[in-house]
Order: sequence, then structure tokens, then C-alpha cells
Amino acid sequence: MLRASLPRICAQRNLVACCRQYSTKNTPSDLAATLPASIDYPNPRWFSDLQSRIKRSMTPELPKAKFEGAEKLLKHTEQHWLGLLAGREGFITDFDYRGLDRQPIFWGDMARHVNNVMYNRYAESARVNFFRNHGKDATEGRGQLWDDLLTPRGLGLILKSIKTEFKFPMTFPDNVTVLNRLVEAPTTETHDLMLEVWIISEKHRRLAARCLEEVTVYDYQAGKKATLAPFMVEKLNETWELQEKSRARFNEEAQRVAEALDTINSLK
Repeated sequence: MLRASLPRICAQRNLVACCRQYSTKNTPSDLAATLPASIDYPNPRWFSDLQSRIKRSMTPELPKAKFEGAEKLLKHTEQHWLGLLAGREGFITDFDYRGLDRQPIFWGDMARHVNNVMYNRYAESARVNFFRNHGKDATEGRGQLWDDLLTPRGLGLILKSIKTEFKFPMTFPDNVTVLNRLVEAPTTETHDLMLEVWIISEKHRRLAARCLEEVTVYDYQAGKKATLAPFMVEKLNETWELQEKSRARFNEEAQRVAEALDTINSLK
């Protein structure tokens, strides 16, 4: 069943306050200035660079209180890495919204590194699960219609195009999580849906590949383009709204983490 709530990443509300109490003044956030500004050009190394900066700050000469603050900050980013990496780009990172969750990479998937064809297969499986998951909390009849979108029985979805950007080569062993995001909110007049797909390496906490998919709504019985049923449009618009809430929430969280790190690094 789809959950409407996003992950509660602010369980440790005193995270920044814990670090700020050791500073005599607020300092500008150097790291915040490096936050990727656009979802069109995401920085695939942003999160790994963030964690590297935290670890580099934990030097022997760092005061004990600040060292403990850095340890707490590192633990916090480890616990919420997926949200900090992808949630701030508008992806919903709740388990029920993941197209693939910790899918193992098999030795046979590789040719020195994971074969490029496999990335598109991960995206394909994630796309199927993304739409099927929208029908999990629907009535039996509507749930079947969501499932039928992936078949040629009636109203269905056809992949019109896919563009894949490879960010770095994954290798065995690793686990892949794949997230899908609606690029635009659909309407009752929409014939084509645009999806952004992130294929994420758990081992490296990094974006391994990014896909842009265009999917056409097609009526197999009539043999022509079609539009989605109104209840489907309504459900997908709920997802769109959750995406925007995720973007706002995790961007705010990323800013807090950046400010906390800058405070730890100030006045050593």
C-alpha cells in the first residue's frame, strides 16, 4: 500500500544546534554554495563529497565536542543518505515508491563493469514497478487496470524513447536502488509521460546512471494514442505533489547539514 508520508529524516532535531553551540558566530555556508542548483544537471558526486568533507574535518586537533558533533553528523548522513542524495532532486524515497530496492548486482551482469545494457534493464523493471505500485491501494477493478497498463490487453504504456547518461561504472558486489520521478504533472489530456530515472549504487552512495524516458499512453484495441483514466491522472498528481514536498524537505535538510559542517570547521 502506498504511504503518503515521506521519511522522517529530522528525528534528531538538535543536530545543528548540537554543533552550533560550540561556535561564537554564524558563518556562511561554503558547502551550501556547492549544492547542485538544477535537477537537469545533478552532481552525481555531491553526497560522497559531503561525507568526505565530514571525515576530513575529524582531525586529532579538533576539539572533543566538535569531534563528537562531526561523528553525529556523519551517522546522520549515513542513515538518511538516499533522501539527501535523491530526495532533494524531487524523488520520493519511501520504500513503496522505489522501482527497485537494493537489487543485487550479479557477477554475470558484468563485462569488467556492469554491462551498459543492464542499466536500461534496471530502468525497465523499475518503470513496471512504479506504475504497478500505484494500484496497490486501489479497488480490485482499478488495481487490475493499473496492472494492465503494462500489457497489450487494452489501455497500455509503450516506451517511446529512453536516453541514458552513465555516471560511473558499477562492479560486483553492489546493490542497486532505482527511483522514478514524474517530470511533469499529467492531465486528462496527456498522451505522453516523461519520467526521470535514477540508478543508484548503494556501495558508493552515488548516482550510477540517469535515464530520461518518454512513455506513450496507447489504446491497443483502437490502435491509437489515448489518455489515462481520470482516476489514474488523479493518483499520479498525488505522486507529483509528494515529489515537490520531498524536494523542499530534503533541500532544507541538506542546507542544515551543510551549515552544521561549516560550523564544525569554523574556529577550530
